[in-house]
Amino acid sequence: MSESVLAFQSGSFHIRQLTESESPLYKAMRIESIQTEPTLFRQSTPPEIELSDRDWAERIRYPRIVFGLFENEKMIGITSMLLLNKEEAYFGRSFIQPQYRKLGLSSLLYKIRMVWAIENQLRKLTISHREINMISKAAIRKAGFHYSHKELVQWLDGTSGYSMYYSLLL
Repeated sequence: MSESVLAFQSGSFHIRQLTESESPLYKAMRIESIQTEPTLFRQSTPPEIELSDRDWAERIRYPRIVFGLFENEKMIGITSMLLLNKEEAYFGRSFIQPQYRKLGLSSLLYKIRMVWAIENQLRKLTISHREINMISKAAIRKAGFHYSHKELVQWLDGTSGYSMYYSLLL
């Protein structure tokens, strides 16, 4: 697997892989994401709010690859991929602060993960979204993913609903 750190820039925005020492940045953005959009994230055990700093450092370490989206030096979003094996990865945990949405920045979230996957010779990518999240659905389809199946899950907001899964063969 690649040891090099990828980065892309678009105007004052850039995205790059976070290092383990940046786990506090990831923690802050992840907590913000689940507090801002509790209807879009699954429950975790234990709840992420209860994790220690050591746990957060683990969540940024291989086999998870985590990227931070920045405006200049301010982090405004995150995304990640979890390597399932040598050939497959799951794309997830994407979030962009509301005031930066509708600027086309989600394309950077997809671009950096796709390039990483291709450089590391992955063969299959999987991604999902809550059934009601039409914005994610559109971005996923635009990135070339194809519907695979759905699964009933428990969401952070305490409700149950379907998670829609998509895959992409590289």
